[in-house]
Amino acid sequence: MNNFKHIINEVIASEFSEQLTKETLMHFQRSVIKIINTEHQKISFLQLEKDDLTSQVFLAIKEVKEKYDINKNVPLIAYANFIIKRRILDYAKFLKRDKRKITIQMINSYRSGLTDEGQTFLERDIDRFSFVKSKEDDRSNEIKELFFLFIEKTKDKVEKKAAMMLYKGYSQKEIIEKNNITRKDFLKLKEKLKKFFNYFIKDISKL
Repeated sequence: MNNFKHIINEVIASEFSEQLTKETLMHFQRSVIKIINTEHQKISFLQLEKDDLTSQVFLAIKEVKEKYDINKNVPLIAYANFIIKRRILDYAKFLKRDKRKITIQMINSYRSGLTDEGQTFLERDIDRFSFVKSKEDDRSNEIKELFFLFIEKTKDKVEKKAAMMLYKGYSQKEIIEKNNITRKDFLKLKEKLKKFFNYFIKDISKL
């Protein structure tokens, strides 16, 4: 673990030391290690060592350096954590798919019969369910993450509360009344959310 931590810290320092203060750089490094530890625990079923994530995190840090736009007024650390988290989850899904394919092959050896497309019926059913469920889960998690990132970043208390209510499914009328804002204020908030979401989503592939 210490070797992994050292490597990640060195990569971050080499990419960002010139544009960050020493204190901010150290905070950045600690934040990245924390998000890696959290995501590593989430994918424990894959039985990976943290060292197995080195190349994915390295590429994610390079991606952050290349794509981060300071003019978008999104904190660098928040952007980096989001990208790194997505890349680790992308890698986990890739490994999980490979593992599932092996499992299907083993099951298929005990079950005959093919569809017109050449799949076994079991393989077809699993693929259909997995694809739909995966897309639903990905989109739901993506929206949740971005809402909470927006709320964390926003300093205005009314906007925070209104955004949380929007996430929870409150109607426009309820949000306006409970926050004592105008319809114009509500539409401005929605536009800010739209721009915020677009900034992240356009840079994140294969969600």
